Amino acid sequence: MSAMMFENALVTSMVEEAIAFCAEKTGARTREEVIDAISKGNCAACDYLKYSLAKKVGECLGSMDETIKAIYIYEPEYGAGADNFLDRSLGLKSGINLVAWVERKTAALSSIVASLNEALVEACKRLGASENGLRYLLDVKLADDNEVANRRGYGALVHSIYVRPTEVWSR
Repeated sequence: MSAMMFENALVTSMVEEAIAFCAEKTGARTREEVIDAISKGNCAACDYLKYSLAKKVGECLGSMDETIKAIYIYEPEYGAGADNFLDRSLGLKSGINLVAWVERKTAALSSIVASLNEALVEACKRLGASENGLRYLLDVKLADDNEVANRRGYGALVHSIYVRPTEVWSR
């Protein structure tokens, strides 16, 4: 278990707001329709849920760590040139892949991310918005100023035209 714990209410609210966003975007009339669409692997529903959760995660992390400059969501398969290979039916199993552009990498931020991941996985399970066996939801890679400036490591993703990251939060 991680050293930091997130309030149930905060994380549950993040998931519920993401479900509401998904319903609005897909035209689902009820929360149950959204959950059903996600459980059936509806690509649009899963993508809207992941995008909204990514925005909420960005807001949460940004409020907790002042070294974060921006957070981007991306699909790693694009980096491998696998546009046609991308298995869109994975739903939440593929996780939410984020790059956090930070001034410097810290163990504290890594701990916050791990705790938030655990809390989100549990909230998704409780609310019925996850698939069986979901162990992780967040995959947050940290890229510091030097890596972004020199386009090294995950810093190269920030301005990549091939991976197409989308900024979900910035300071």
